[in-house]
Amino acid sequence: MMVNRPQAKMAAKNCMRTARVSPYQIGLVYILILFALSIFEQVTLSLFGDPTYMDYLGTYVMQPTSINMFISILILLISALLEAGFATYCLGVRRGLVMPLQTLFDGFSMAGKVIALYIVQIVFISLWMLLFFFPGIIAMYRYRFALYNLLENPDIGVMEAIARSKQQTRGHKWELFILDLSFLGWNLLNYCTMGFLGIWLTPYYVLTDIAFYDTICASMDGSAGQGGWPGSGGGNGQGGWNSPYGGQNGPYYGQNGSYYGGQNGPYGDQSGPYGSQGWNGQNPGAGQNGQNNGWNSQIPAAPEPPRTPPEFPQPPAAPDVPRPQDWQGGDEPEQRS
Repeated sequence: MMVNRPQAKMAAKNCMRTARVSPYQIGLVYILILFALSIFEQVTLSLFGDPTYMDYLGTYVMQPTSINMFISILILLISALLEAGFATYCLGVRRGLVMPLQTLFDGFSMAGKVIALYIVQIVFISLWMLLFFFPGIIAMYRYRFALYNLLENPDIGVMEAIARSKQQTRGHKWELFILDLSFLGWNLLNYCTMGFLGIWLTPYYVLTDIAFYDTICASMDGSAGQGGWPGSGGGNGQGGWNSPYGGQNGPYYGQNGSYYGGQNGPYGDQSGPYGSQGWNGQNPGAGQNGQNNGWNSQIPAAPEPPRTPPEFPQPPAAPDVPRPQDWQGGDEPEQRS
């Protein structure tokens, strides 16, 4: 099954529009924290670093000491936990949930597993890199969904999350690579803005990636969520409570789905701008400006069967005019010559 990349991006943009807690607020806090951590790392390097003279540069360069290495590793792990918190926020938005600002720090609540997963991924990717460059790149895409599996199923182990990611990305690595290429221009523009475009770009990219994850899981007759692996009847299974293609909160067809079937979704049933009962209903029969049979339909509605013509009101009766035989006495009416 091929994943529809434009549709995934459109669904991500819609999630950003309909999120109850703005993704731009989360993105701003996330970018500012990462920026502050980077500044802190540079300051500690200037304070505790070892100045070393470089002949080819003709100047002194601050080389990291053991203190700097410790601080750099600590900041790297904190960044990984913040990344997990941001992914948790995006997963919740994708499911139609209210995700407050403090969700950004949810990764610290399961820091052990998140850090263990991060270390295992680095080790595996580095080992593949020793063989050749391209096997390492393939390994990066092989473990792409491991974090999502762990966040949606906190009871599973690190290796189980990686095993699920291997199965989910089988046959889809090239599509994920093309997805990353489609964001290359945005990343260059983000670099030109010193990272501030990431306030918008980061949630857009992660939500698009999660759309791929949901679509692939649904195509496997199940999802990676709680109770939904690998069957179709679990909590996030294909027909489950939070299923991407069904259920109450499914992003595609659920009651609160953000795409097609939601009660309030943009393509949903009741209040969506393209819903069958929405203002611009796309489905036949209900939208006021519907595409097929709506009030201002682009395709005229089918002719209705003839009805009984309405009854028109009868004209009022003419007033009574006295007749000659009704006159009694008095002057005769004047005769005209």
